[in-house]
Amino acid sequence: MPSSRRPSHARAILFGRNPTQDDPFDVEADAVEALGVDTYQADLGALLSGNAEQALSTLPERGRLRLLYRGWMLTEEEYTALDEAVSALGHRLTTTPEQYAAALYLPNWYPQLSRYTARSVWTEGTDAAEAWHAAQDLGPRPWLVKDHVKSAKERWDDACFIPEGTTQARFEQICANLVDERGDRFERGLVVRKFLPFKEYGRTPAGPAHVEFRLFFGGGRLLAAEPYHEFDVDVPDFTGFEPLARRIDSPFLTLDVAMLQDGGWAVVEVNDGGVSGLPPGLDPRALFEALLAPR
Repeated sequence: MPSSRRPSHARAILFGRNPTQDDPFDVEADAVEALGVDTYQADLGALLSGNAEQALSTLPERGRLRLLYRGWMLTEEEYTALDEAVSALGHRLTTTPEQYAAALYLPNWYPQLSRYTARSVWTEGTDAAEAWHAAQDLGPRPWLVKDHVKSAKERWDDACFIPEGTTQARFEQICANLVDERGDRFERGLVVRKFLPFKEYGRTPAGPAHVEFRLFFGGGRLLAAEPYHEFDVDVPDFTGFEPLARRIDSPFLTLDVAMLQDGGWAVVEVNDGGVSGLPPGLDPRALFEALLAPR
């Protein structure tokens, strides 16, 4: 796939702030500034209200900054609005809207990684009966359901997991619970995935805790790998996943990978690196130092 990499100018981080929620990015901003990298703030509330000038009031009015977005998850349309507002000031986002969507939405990344992840089918919209009929191609349950971006795994039993023997009526109820849980952040349509037998550490209040790691890649190069949950485990060498990361046309992305019960590995999710949360054990300074290092 041809890449639409953008030109390199001065590098900086644009933190997307949500004034209505607790903000986890203060620590990251401190870490970036300790590396001597400039940071700027985007008021996402103002941006999504159509006030781009107020949203980007901390940016120089004219310039040629190359800005990496780091903040709350946006839809493709919202990210495009941010990109247009930044471009109007003469700056550029490191990740284009097309690259952002390439890593964010399962129907975009699945064709590149289908051999390395759970078999999946999807619909556009919230018609659970349509999703049920599409899912017959996956074979017998168990399955998982999610939208094009996220699951509701915090409600594992009633909005995510489809066990053996689930009836169509129960499936449709679980899908309705998912849609309700995601609310106005429900993304595009229903995804049904074959359940893979991952190795478990145990259970959390939200559901099973698998042997799962979040891998950060910049320019197709592994930058960091940390357990998804707070477990004291050795981190394997995940550089073998770099060729898979390069299949996604994105300059900064994450792969969530989990160990199968037979000892192999599978890709669980792909996401844009700018909106992926840091695992508890990952030092933000180490991540940004690797990401921003000249290469």
